[in-house]
Amino acid sequence: MSWWRRRGAGAALLGAVLLIGLAHVARDVLRPGEEEISVEAYDRTDDPRVIVAHLRRDPAYVVSRVATAEDATSVVVRVSVRAPRLGWSGGDEPVEWRIHVRLDQPLAGRQVIDGHTDAPVPER
Repeated sequence: MSWWRRRGAGAALLGAVLLIGLAHVARDVLRPGEEEISVEAYDRTDDPRVIVAHLRRDPAYVVSRVATAEDATSVVVRVSVRAPRLGWSGGDEPVEWRIHVRLDQPLAGRQVIDGHTDAPVPER
């Protein structure tokens, strides 16, 4: 292989590596961060292991994660949302979201706690 061919192959390989790295950087820059929001209220369902969490947020946001931490006396619910990627498509008025949250154990007499504010969540 001649010197010019090796140099060209090396340049192509370096360009491919830089392009892959640039794609990851661009993805992280364009991806909006997650924001934890408060649960305003909850409802029980027919299934004792499922509750419906009520939230209020702008309509363009997307729920990205719902997590629970359970112990014998309480259930802590954490909800994270992500802003839209490229623009704003919603209005200024928040809308109510209802999110079904599956628990490991039946809710029974345990208290529901908002993971964002650490405050008790009222039942509707």
